[in-house]
Amino acid sequence: MPRRFDLLILDLDGTLVDSEALLVGLVNETLVESGYPSADARGVGASIGLPLDEVFRRAAPGPETIDELCTRYRLHADAPEFVRQFRLYAGVTPTLAGLRFAGLRLVIATSKRRATTLDILRHCAIDDMIDAVIGGDCVTRGKPHPEMVHRAHAYFPTAAERTVVVGDARFDIDRDGPGSRHRDLCSDVRCARRAHTARRASRFPHRCIRVAQRRGIRLKQLHRRTAVRSDALTAPSPRCAPRSCYRGAL
Repeated sequence: MPRRFDLLILDLDGTLVDSEALLVGLVNETLVESGYPSADARGVGASIGLPLDEVFRRAAPGPETIDELCTRYRLHADAPEFVRQFRLYAGVTPTLAGLRFAGLRLVIATSKRRATTLDILRHCAIDDMIDAVIGGDCVTRGKPHPEMVHRAHAYFPTAAERTVVVGDARFDIDRDGPGSRHRDLCSDVRCARRAHTARRASRFPHRCIRVAQRRGIRLKQLHRRTAVRSDALTAPSPRCAPRSCYRGAL
């Protein structure tokens, strides 16, 4: 069966790597080191994936400290010993390999710095499956603005209807909110989103859940909480290695 999509734009945290507890812990550690009280873990977790200054703007009491908090946070987050704590969700590696063998371009779009993201991908041994990485430092406007989606399309020109965006939060997909004037491209990009609560996810067996998303598309799970269209790929050969990473666009 011919594939129906050519470009897959993937969030990183909470989508490919199980990192929410790790990142929430670092945000609160940074706050405490700077003399502030810890923030509510659930509230911080809900903002993971937004630009870092926005995460601290929501968690810290005063805007005058945001740059200092971001600098302190990145001293820890960019360190090799912190990067080594990242772990992929089960099933991510073979799924990415299958998508690559099917011919899809795979782009990471994350608020993390690009260099740190590449370190994480190398640590998780999936860097050779990714065609391009768009970090928060690669764009002038971070999520939920759709600049990352536009950048991915500039690297790999693809019709919007043949593009899928996969993320674990509304701002990964609902770029700039309903009715935004920036949604000229994103309005036709097909989107998949994880189930947001354990209670909801538990209604379905492992590796086979439904997620709320646009246009009633049937999905095959990337891992327990994040999904991509099941008919977006043809069946991969188990003996076929994924193609080498394309970096010409960068």
